[in-house]
Amino acid sequence: MSNDTEFELEYWQDRVDALAVTNQALQEERDRYMDAADSLAKELDALKATMKQAESVISRLRNHISQCVEL
Repeated sequence: MSNDTEFELEYWQDRVDALAVTNQALQEERDRYMDAADSLAKELDALKATMKQAESVISRLRNHISQCVEL
C-alpha cells in the first residue's frame, strides 16, 4: 500500500473511533434521560394520587360546610 492510502486508512479509522466514543457517550446520556423520565413519571403518578385524595377531602369539607356540620 502507498503511504497516502495508509494515511487515509488511519484517518478514517481515527474518525470511526471518535464517532464510536461519541456514540457511546450519547447512548449513556440517553439512558440517563430515560431513567430520569421514568422517575418523573412515577413521581407524577404519585402526585396525581395525592391530588385525588386532596380533592376528595375538599369535597367532603365543602359538603360539611354546606350542611353546617361541625368538624
